[in-house]
Amino acid sequence: MKFLPIKKDGQKVYAGFWKRFGAAIVDLLVSIPLIFIFTYLEGISIGIAMITVIIGSTLFPMYTIYFHYRFGATLGKMAVGIKVTLPNGSTIGLKQAILRFSVDLGFALFIIIVEIIALSKVDPEQYLSAGWMKRSEYIMPLYPAWYVVVEVGFHVWYWSELLVLLFNKRKRAIHDFIAGTVVIKKQYAQQGSQFDATNGKGIDVSP
Repeated sequence: MKFLPIKKDGQKVYAGFWKRFGAAIVDLLVSIPLIFIFTYLEGISIGIAMITVIIGSTLFPMYTIYFHYRFGATLGKMAVGIKVTLPNGSTIGLKQAILRFSVDLGFALFIIIVEIIALSKVDPEQYLSAGWMKRSEYIMPLYPAWYVVVEVGFHVWYWSELLVLLFNKRKRAIHDFIAGTVVIKKQYAQQGSQFDATNGKGIDVSP
């Protein structure tokens, strides 16, 4: 599939680091009320804490996948004016939306397992009577030994994503390569067919 050009009328087509960073910040702000709700619920009972871990760890991935599939952008991306598309600027499908977040879903699953294992070992009275910061301090030593592998793997993944994004001309992160997607300024998302109609004129097909 042909790619959109790097520039159109002197303007960059692809979304750079700062726009994507801004989108992530907006998405984080959107999630803050839920974080407070989940933190409160975790202090009610161990059973509810386990349920909260499952919901909390899967809610953001589901939000991201659904919004990318349905709108091509999360609320954060909408706010900064960027969109996830196929290389030619056309709309992505559910497959691409899932593939983009597949590695993060794997880490979310590991976190759920780690948290549930740790919660099954806590002293209910001590855990539930602690404040939210104390609960975090109390539960971390109860994580299984293999959690360190997951943590290191996550950091390797995160920084690799950042480095790849910074050092390729279309500003694609690894998850974009996995899913076959690009992130572009939204005004170019509707122009994929126009670029294709030129039979290659103005279309950059290099990898």
